[in-house]
Parts: sequence; C-alpha cells; structure tokens
Amino acid sequence: MIDKGVVEKGASMRMRRVARGLIVTGVCAGFLIVVPQGCGSSGPPAKAGFSDSGDDGKMGPDVGAMEVGSLGDGSVPETSLGPDSGCATADIRAELAPAAMLVVLDGSGTMAASNKYAFAQQAIVSAIDEDAFDSASLGLLIYPTGNVTGPACVLNLPVTCAVPGLAQVPLQPAGMNKSSASSGVRHDIYQQLVNSSPNTTGVGDGNPSYDAIQVGISLLQAWPQKGKRILFFITDGGASCTSLSSPMRPGYTDANGCPDWEYPSSIVSLVQKANSDPNAPVNTIFVGVPGADTDGSNTAMDPPYHVRLALSAEAWAGSPQTCDPNCDGKTFTQAGGDPTIPCHFDMTQNYSAMALAAAIDKIRGSLLGCVFDLPQPDGGMIDPSKVNVQYSTDGGMTYVDLFRRKTMSDPCTTGNGCWDYNTSGQVVLIGPACNAVEMSPNADVQIVVGCATQVQ
Repeated sequence: MIDKGVVEKGASMRMRRVARGLIVTGVCAGFLIVVPQGCGSSGPPAKAGFSDSGDDGKMGPDVGAMEVGSLGDGSVPETSLGPDSGCATADIRAELAPAAMLVVLDGSGTMAASNKYAFAQQAIVSAIDEDAFDSASLGLLIYPTGNVTGPACVLNLPVTCAVPGLAQVPLQPAGMNKSSASSGVRHDIYQQLVNSSPNTTGVGDGNPSYDAIQVGISLLQAWPQKGKRILFFITDGGASCTSLSSPMRPGYTDANGCPDWEYPSSIVSLVQKANSDPNAPVNTIFVGVPGADTDGSNTAMDPPYHVRLALSAEAWAGSPQTCDPNCDGKTFTQAGGDPTIPCHFDMTQNYSAMALAAAIDKIRGSLLGCVFDLPQPDGGMIDPSKVNVQYSTDGGMTYVDLFRRKTMSDPCTTGNGCWDYNTSGQVVLIGPACNAVEMSPNADVQIVVGCATQVQ
C-alpha cells in the first residue's frame, strides 16, 4: 500500500523540478490580432497562429495547442530581443510537445519483498506529478493479473502468468490535475497503485514479461497522436511463462523441467522492432530493481544467465537513444557476465523511491526536454522568418540567445548550440542548449516573435 504522506514527501525531494514553460512573446507586426488592440495595450495576451512557410519544407501546419498565461508579475525578462527592441508585448505560455508514457510494472510475488513494490508505487506517483508531464498522456499496466492453468510439467496447477490485454489505467491526457485531485489520469494511477499488491497466489512465481511488454507496445502504437511513445518497464528478475506462450516460444528449462525461462533474445527482437517502427516507434526503457541481479547459480530459483546482462541488452535494443553510449552490455549471451556499465537502469544495489522517480524524470527529459510546440492558428499567423529562441537556466533571470542553424546537417555542438524547426513545425533545441535545458531544474525556453530570425 502507498503511504500518501511518503509520496508527498518524495515529491518535494525530486531530483529536478521542471519549470520549462515556453513563453512566446510577440509584437503587433508579428501577429494578426483577432481582437483589435494596440501594441501598447495593457489588455489580456492575444492568441496567435502559426502558418506553414511553404518554402523550406521544415514547417508544417500540424502544431499543438498552447495555454494562454502570463509571466506572473506581467513583466518580460530583459534580453537582447526583449521589449526595448519592440519584440515583446503579448505573452503566451506553451507546453512541451505531446508524448505518451505507459508504465509497465512487475507485480509478481517476489516484488513483495524488501519494499520493492512499495518503492515503485511511491516513485511512479512522485514522478508523474511533475509539471512536465502535464502535456503527456499517461497510463499504467500491472502484471501478472492472475492465474492460468499451468503446463503438464507442473501438473497443470495454476501459475501466475496471466497478462491483461488492456492497461488497468488506459493512456489519457494528464492535463493539470495531479494525483491528489478528485479525477484525472494521475488520480486513476494513484488509486490503481493504492489498491494493488504483488500477486502471490499461484504455484511458483510467474513473470510473463514478454507478453506484458508486447501488450504495452501495442497500446502505445495505437495512441493516435504524433509524439514520443515511451514504455517504462520495471522488474525484479528474469522473464518466464514461456511454456504457455502461443505460439510457443523457445525457452531455457527451469527446475521443474519446463522450458519456461524466456530467451532474452526474444525480448531483444520484440523491443528492437518497436523502436525501429517507421510509423509509431516506441522507446522501451528497462529498470532492474533488487532481485534483477542473479547470475544463474541458483538453478532452483533463477534463470540460467546473468539477469543484469539480459536487461542491459534489452535496454540497448529498446531505446539506444537513451542509453549510455559507453555501456558494455549491448549484446546478450548465456555465458556472458554482468556488464561493467549497464545499458539499463540498474537499481539492484541502490534502490529507493526517490532514485526510481529520478530515473523516470531523466528519461522524460532526454526524450522530450528539447521539443516545444508553437501556437495553434486561431485567426492569426506568425511569420516563421520572424521567430527567435532563447533559453534560461536560472528561472528566467537571464537568457541566452540562440541562432537558427543554417543547414540540417549542422550538429551545433559548439558555443551555446542552436535551434531549428522539425518536420512537424515544432521548435527543437540542438547541442549544448538542449543539454543545458535537460539538466537544469529551473530551465525556461522563450520564443520571441516579430523580429527577423537570427541565423547562425
């Protein structure tokens, strides 16, 4: 069960408080204002739209909606493109680009030991309550959900290998409601976790990881929006239940003589295919909590291989974009040992709710922290040749001006980095600018509209 007081305390201790509101400031020359008002008007900020440039092929009309707001005290931070240059009168605060994250949580019987499940409950709630998830769709799938009839090698006794075809909490937009609200997907995830516990009712301890990951990938690929799809998988051991798969996949033999231990190569192929899908790619992130560090020496209880190596290879296949490029566990072999630098989040030696919440936030930042939506058309237009970008890492006290890159091949690795549009018309920070925004707990990104774009 979750201790709500512990969850709230953990939330205040998060590694990073993301304050990345995207501020778009514009002048009358840069907007076609729907409600007539002068540039010096003190009225409410005006909504604006963004149009397809039609020339460079980078802009697109499919852009996300934005929330109209202010800078708190109504002021605009001083920058070289601030009010003195005539480029800031209306403030429109935007959100990060949309994304979908499905948490797939191992609820097998062994997760009941050593606070493993309790820490996962607290970490998930703490992480998803971050403001940065307001623009994301969130969901939760816990497995296994119950017993099925076991194979003949266990006398057809019930085994905990059932996996639901749907998530207990389907993917839904998070919005502003946190887990303490009376409704919303965060509330639903909290309630599902509060009322769940590891499944200890079957014979043995089934861990049908392959099937759970497969269902999770299918649900994410069915998500109808454009954006990142993230499967965050948390487990404490090797995958099993292979002898019940249909069609039956090959597996290592367990102590009962069942070919029940999943070949890690099967999971590698599954997540690699999902990551390289041309239409709806999925980043599958693997987290190993205590128990996910067995080496095969206990043949009565554990799979006949090093689980840390298996999870590492699966992580590299499922999301190489978020792995340490220097990790040395990229390939699985049954005879292989533990990696020195694992590719997955290895929490077998240092596991806590706070560490797991930080891992979730790190993945969100590395995949989503540098992509921002522009305003949605609402009776007006923004000239894409009059857009500039700045960022701050001190909560908006000072801003760094960025240039738009000249060519698509420029990695912008020097200086402050740069920015560009992606094919969906979103603003993407590149190079050091992206790194700075991802790492800063007080980062803000500002778009200034109405002045000629500064090109590198």
